[in-house]
Amino acid sequence: MLALQSNRFSNYMQTENWETTKQILQETLNLAPDERAGFLDDSPISAEIRAEVESLLACENAAEKFMSLTASGFGGELFAGNDDVKYSPIGQSIGIYEIVEELGFGGMGAVYLAERRDEKFEQKVAIKMLKRELNTQKIRRRFEIEKEIQAKLHHPNIAALLDAGRCADGVPYLVMEYIEGTPIDVFCREKSLALKARLKLFNKVCEAVGYAHRNLVIHRDLKPSNIIVTEKGVPKLLDFGISKLLDAEHSEDRNTVTMLGAMTPEYASPEQIKGETVTTATDIYSLGVVLFNILTEAHPFERDAQTNGESSRITGRNAPQTPSSAAYYREKEIKTLSSEITSQTLLPFSSARLKGDLDNIILKALRTEPERRYKTVEQFSTDIWRYIDGIPILARRATVSYRASKFYQRNKISVFAGMFVFFALITGITVAIWQADVARKQADIALDAQRRSEVETERAKIEEAKSKKITAFMSKFISYANPGWFAEGAKFGGNARVIDAVEDLSDKIDTEFAGEADIQAELHHKFSEVFLWVSKNTSGERLKKLTQKRAFHAIRALELRKQFYGTRHELVAKDLFYAYYFLGKDDYEQAQILAQAIVIMRETNPNNLNFPYMLEAYSARLMLPDEYEIHEPFRNAVFPPTVENKYQIAERYLRESLPVFRLHYKEDNSAIYAAECKLAYTLAMQEKWMDFDEHYAVCKQSETSVSAKDLKWYVELPEKILFEKKGRKNY
Repeated sequence: MLALQSNRFSNYMQTENWETTKQILQETLNLAPDERAGFLDDSPISAEIRAEVESLLACENAAEKFMSLTASGFGGELFAGNDDVKYSPIGQSIGIYEIVEELGFGGMGAVYLAERRDEKFEQKVAIKMLKRELNTQKIRRRFEIEKEIQAKLHHPNIAALLDAGRCADGVPYLVMEYIEGTPIDVFCREKSLALKARLKLFNKVCEAVGYAHRNLVIHRDLKPSNIIVTEKGVPKLLDFGISKLLDAEHSEDRNTVTMLGAMTPEYASPEQIKGETVTTATDIYSLGVVLFNILTEAHPFERDAQTNGESSRITGRNAPQTPSSAAYYREKEIKTLSSEITSQTLLPFSSARLKGDLDNIILKALRTEPERRYKTVEQFSTDIWRYIDGIPILARRATVSYRASKFYQRNKISVFAGMFVFFALITGITVAIWQADVARKQADIALDAQRRSEVETERAKIEEAKSKKITAFMSKFISYANPGWFAEGAKFGGNARVIDAVEDLSDKIDTEFAGEADIQAELHHKFSEVFLWVSKNTSGERLKKLTQKRAFHAIRALELRKQFYGTRHELVAKDLFYAYYFLGKDDYEQAQILAQAIVIMRETNPNNLNFPYMLEAYSARLMLPDEYEIHEPFRNAVFPPTVENKYQIAERYLRESLPVFRLHYKEDNSAIYAAECKLAYTLAMQEKWMDFDEHYAVCKQSETSVSAKDLKWYVELPEKILFEKKGRKNY
């Protein structure tokens, strides 16, 4: 009932719904009694309207009187006695409160806004009063039960009971905390909340419902209009008018509630509608419908026929649609109806993000059989937190499936570059050892001088041992040229190629450096680079083998980096960049992994040389013309989410990459020229010709640069668009 506090509260008996009810009722009354059920089955009406029509048919003798009333008059006739039709408590005082206005009314009573008048301090409250014509012993008992329930609930997300009593004429009332806000579904829509923000808001509601269950209270009428969110984003659970105490049975009160038809069919569980015993699983079902609604702005059974969708839901003949499909159909319908899509018409996240885990979580809560739902609200909430944290959920069997896919193809380079990268291994290992040394020194700051000296001495011994291991490991590379039986080159007859040595040594990393994750990670990373360069000029089975080796070393390097440095480190970001093609099952997952790598690198070291390459790679997948099918997945994965189009995002990323490229390279460098050409292309696609001239001029300089002689394709990109959109012009 307290959902009526909101000025946005939508009472069923609004004029529009009453006019529909009135029309269907009139048509039904014109039919023979045995034809009426079939007529209602074929009528395009909601379950709520049908229930109202059927209740009115029970009063067929008084139908003439009902049909002559307006919607508001009907409400007064149904819920007020003849003596009280014109009664209004506005302006009257109840205790220290003066009633200011009516907030809403329902089956058993009405809710009024009141203000404190004892001059101690200002306070607004909501006063719920039982209607005078319903002031019977049974209904007073129902009102008393509501007071008992509300009085035992003290939670920051539940509207508090402040006082209770009886008016001079014996009518009971409750004084409740007044909540100013909007229903949770309206709040999510008006604030355009992101997916995780909606889930976190919903979990606060779960905390309140879980608290009520722990206090042996079932709400039984959970719906968006009973969950009001304040302007500060705090949800408040309202209306325990038809709640049930689990530690007591009140059969007469149950009959009273049924008589007044207090539940909301769209959010009620199958067992509620069938009149069976309700448990905490009843609230879990209603919460599932609420979550479905705030994530999709649709109803689980919305696509069923309106006349029989409710009965299908109850009997289980039709399964609810998945949240992802509901959101997808909504996106499709909006895009079909409007050519100008804005953030106010579309959800601020893709329907694809609901697919999988969120589908399973919500459908488990919506099981027809109560025993197949979550056992507790806490389990439901925990599964949502597991999704937010990126770990396996309880509603789905945990499986790990990684599919190798084609790695991003860089510019062609000779196989001799692989040899160059291999010899760079020594430098890379030295850097890794230095980084490990720095990390350990930071851990020793709090120790006294004597202890630091002892630790440093021990560290020196360890580093010396590592150096010996690395020297021995690298010296094996030379022994591949020795055909002697005791040397690594024996099995190659002294004719081992560099790549043979690389492949053979790469299989020995974890054995040679067991327990030294930092060195293992750097070696795996370097070997992954070697296999990348060597595979450039190979094909067939040989290419497949090299790709598999590259994938293994890239993923293994990432695992070891996380083991040694944690998840938020620039080296972890670098290896995410090298491994994202192998880790992502599809374009959407690959986009999310690369976006995560960019975020981590931006936070930890935005001047790292890998960072501009990450930004350039991401921008290429947003807008280059030979990869149209992956543009949208990469646009949706950008973090933080944005309403920018793909060219705007690519332009922003490329502008961010250029200063870092110039920090590491001299001006005459192929990486700088490639980024300038791509930036010129994005500007041309947006027809930003003033900025275009400057960047296109730099791009054209690559044609005379020795270091950028292979960039012809990148120069042609903006040139082609320039000719198409602006006509030829001398540059």
